[in-house]
Amino acid sequence: MTDLSDIADLIETLGKGEKRFFKMMASTESGDVALLVKLFDEVEKKEVSVEKLERSGYYSDHEVSNLYNLILKCLRHFHAESETILRFEDEILNLRCLIDKAQYRQCRKMLTSLKREFYETERFDFLLSTLEVEKKLIVYEEGKNGFLKPSIIAKEEQSIIDKKLRLLNLHRLYREINENKNANSDILEVYLFNPLLMRSLEALSRKECVFILRCKQDIFNRLGKMEEAIACEKRIKELFEKNAFLRDYFKELSITE
Repeated sequence: MTDLSDIADLIETLGKGEKRFFKMMASTESGDVALLVKLFDEVEKKEVSVEKLERSGYYSDHEVSNLYNLILKCLRHFHAESETILRFEDEILNLRCLIDKAQYRQCRKMLTSLKREFYETERFDFLLSTLEVEKKLIVYEEGKNGFLKPSIIAKEEQSIIDKKLRLLNLHRLYREINENKNANSDILEVYLFNPLLMRSLEALSRKECVFILRCKQDIFNRLGKMEEAIACEKRIKELFEKNAFLRDYFKELSITE
């Protein structure tokens, strides 16, 4: 059985990043977690001793156990993502080492595999890093016959940069719509004609699609256009079911289905 002293001991070991991730992830959890976050804050700030909190009886054993399990769940997610990032950084470093050692054929094989993974999970930052390696690699692969390749890579690089920029702008637009609680129907209608929301979903990354659909879903809900809102929600669920990485990505941004 978990008690408050166990939670206090666990919270004491958390770093700033882990605490920040807990608050962010807790906000996306279904059910009433406000009380659990309140308990977390009280234990973390130590304004009231654990003994007094236990004696107060304000928090039930069930709630204490739920908080402990929620902290562990958040830690699992936090470190799984951290390990993934470290693995990707190591893989890119391996590519650079292979170039330094003139192992160009093996470098190409690993780079192709890595780029495929990054495209599948839309890791645009890491894709740009692999392209930097590829620019060096083609010099040794093609020599003087490689004059066409740099232009192809430059085009690919610009496409990825454009996707990153659109994602950033869509995230800002989503926050603006979400925070503009007093917007009337005229303002909400104007949002629907924002160029970012009018692009064809077929031509965009899956992350961009979810952002656009979530923006439209929120607007349609507030306009009372429930059929359109439900259609957006259905598309989002379909995207999440087919692409597990999307659920994790948007959960980190505190944006869920």
